[in-house]
Amino acid sequence: MEQEQIAAAVAVEREALAGLLETLTPEQLETPSLCHGWSVHHVAAHLTFLWSISTPGFVWRVLRARGSFPRAVDVLTRELVRTPIHEIAASMRANAHNTKHPPIGLIAPLTDVIVHGYDIRRPLGVRREVPKDAVQASLEFVTSGRDRGTFLPRKRLQGLRLVAKDIEWSWGDGAEITGPGQSLLCAAMGRRPALEELDGAVPVLDARL
Repeated sequence: MEQEQIAAAVAVEREALAGLLETLTPEQLETPSLCHGWSVHHVAAHLTFLWSISTPGFVWRVLRARGSFPRAVDVLTRELVRTPIHEIAASMRANAHNTKHPPIGLIAPLTDVIVHGYDIRRPLGVRREVPKDAVQASLEFVTSGRDRGTFLPRKRLQGLRLVAKDIEWSWGDGAEITGPGQSLLCAAMGRRPALEELDGAVPVLDARL
């Protein structure tokens, strides 16, 4: 995908997620997401941090977390979750076309919103078929090494071959895992429920999560 197409895909996913968030009850917002320790509300809040905090502000939080990026992200998310969900949804809509991104590129926010969208929807029993070109772009990104290990641990897919049934995409050598591209992406990113949607050497990947 070209950068303009990636930006458009990010906007589509943000707008779709904002639409869902606007419909959720307080009980649904408190549902545990697929991100350990975070509710649906936490994940939604987390997705706004790209435009909600300045780079110096985030660096300061990393320093306070003694250099731990994950800890800084968790602290920031717990700050942002105080925002009412209707404001989070409105912010997501207003920033749907915001192209701010980390050094690894605009593909990172696309991958983030696809996978975190799954983190929110799966526990709620809500399904969304993300456009296949967006899924393929994210699969290519996380398996290429361009993510520098920030999305996908280096050895998680070692000795495995991923084959998407719904798009013309495959990667790797070894024991084969097949299934929908979106499920392959989310499983590779550590979301165990996505394994239920796959066939083949699933136990191998499961043991590495």
